Amino acid sequence: MARMYPSQLPKHVLDNPKLSSEVRVYEHIRDKAPGDYTCYYSRSWHEADSDGAEFDGEADFIVAHPDHGLLFLEVKGGRVSCREADGQWLSTDRDGFTFKIKNPLAQARSSKHHFLKRLNENRRLGGRFLRARHGAILPSSMRPTRALAADAPLDIIAFGDDMEGLGRWVVRRMSEGDDPREKPLGLDGLKALEELLASHFELRAHVGISLADDAQIIERLTGEQAWILDSLQDNQEMAISGGAGSGKTVLAIEMALRSASLGRRTLLTCYNAPLASYLQDACADHENLVVASFHSICRSLALEADIDLPANAGQELFDTVLPEALVDAVSNDPQLGFDTIVIDEGQDFRDSWLHALRLTLKDSTEGQFYVFFDDNQRLFSHEASFIQALPQSAIALTRNLRNTKRIHAVITKWYEGRRSTAIGPEGEPVGILECRRSDLALGRVMERIAQLLRSGQVKPGEIAVLTGIAADLNDIPDKIAGVETCPSDSMSAGRIVFDTVRRFKGLSRPCVFVIGLENLTDPKLIYVATSRANLLLELAGTAEDLARITGKLTAST
Repeated sequence: MARMYPSQLPKHVLDNPKLSSEVRVYEHIRDKAPGDYTCYYSRSWHEADSDGAEFDGEADFIVAHPDHGLLFLEVKGGRVSCREADGQWLSTDRDGFTFKIKNPLAQARSSKHHFLKRLNENRRLGGRFLRARHGAILPSSMRPTRALAADAPLDIIAFGDDMEGLGRWVVRRMSEGDDPREKPLGLDGLKALEELLASHFELRAHVGISLADDAQIIERLTGEQAWILDSLQDNQEMAISGGAGSGKTVLAIEMALRSASLGRRTLLTCYNAPLASYLQDACADHENLVVASFHSICRSLALEADIDLPANAGQELFDTVLPEALVDAVSNDPQLGFDTIVIDEGQDFRDSWLHALRLTLKDSTEGQFYVFFDDNQRLFSHEASFIQALPQSAIALTRNLRNTKRIHAVITKWYEGRRSTAIGPEGEPVGILECRRSDLALGRVMERIAQLLRSGQVKPGEIAVLTGIAADLNDIPDKIAGVETCPSDSMSAGRIVFDTVRRFKGLSRPCVFVIGLENLTDPKLIYVATSRANLLLELAGTAEDLARITGKLTAST
């Protein structure tokens, strides 16, 4: 049996009565030609000449053999004839209907010249003068006694009489005749022909288009969360829980802005300095609103109240000295206190720090105290009694708005709290950049970013590279693909963020690349790392680390 492309005819061909003759020829060549012959069915082609004129064609069958070269065949069904007056070829079907058809030999000859030209352009063949023949198959017509025309001798046409021996006819047509200039196709020619006629391809998605569409959906969904604040306005104290991507930070910002707009002195705070920097940018130029990290506001109010702080207190400065100084500052000058306090990423706060913050409310009965938290992101504090004692919001943030569904599928493997539902777009597949060694991961990521930037699919300010190894920050590249890098507390539109997973907690970027996977062993840290990307998440590391984090063995991209 000959090797056929395609190996099976598709249903739309088999079910099309107009292609029944081609189906018969396909089956006869498949079953009757020797096994060292290869046959391609229905191969279209296109070319343009030097004047810009364009031509299209199709070869019904192309038969190839390493020694005997190529045979280009055109099939015409029905009873074939040629009109004497103008040389028009015709085909008459079983019902007596006659149709104009193209000269099959001219079609086969055109296909032969086109594909020989294409093969001659292949450097591996070196302009070899390949052996090539053409012909026609008329399976519904009987063999006549004389040639059909000067360019249509009987030996280059197979008729209905020849169908049972079509395999022998093909071999004879390809092997007869000898021209010393002709060279065999060879195995390299067979390979070149396969690449030309049957090569498979899968294009990488242009993520810039899909990311833009996904970003619009996520922006709309995030804006819908604001209605939740209306249900909380009558509560003086409240703890609001939600997983990564559920819109906690968006709601915290909106709550702080609403409070400040009412003339209430409002504090919006968090533990993480880079997140505080982001909040400051988001809330810039709003009266009555103070935005600062917890230890920064402690230090700032202590200085305003002329409270001396020790120069070298070590870790105790952050654990107790600064929080106590915050309380003393407001006690000494009540005007430094707040009417509303909004805390983002509250799970990072010690109970004593939350107590200290509540003591800075000007009025314990009229003051408002809101804590947004995610129990699954307790990287900096494992105390929870204060938050648990607060009235819990009856509306849990269980809808993931920030991440695509494909990113969310990875996140949920590492989430231990109340399950969230991804309602965003499907998104791009999570990218897998497999490396032989973990120290090669950064190089793979830099190559990938360069490709995305060169093709205009993403912008520098949309990218963050996060590492699970704190020591990597000592070796941050100054530039990636010619673009300056920056830490997460000095982000800008023209630079690529490069920081640790811990420092980036609470923040997000449309495109996030994670390296240092070998150091991501804490489930909570993996949860944070995989949830920072809104639209495109790509992980770089060894096959073992990639399988551990994604939950399956992965192939390199």
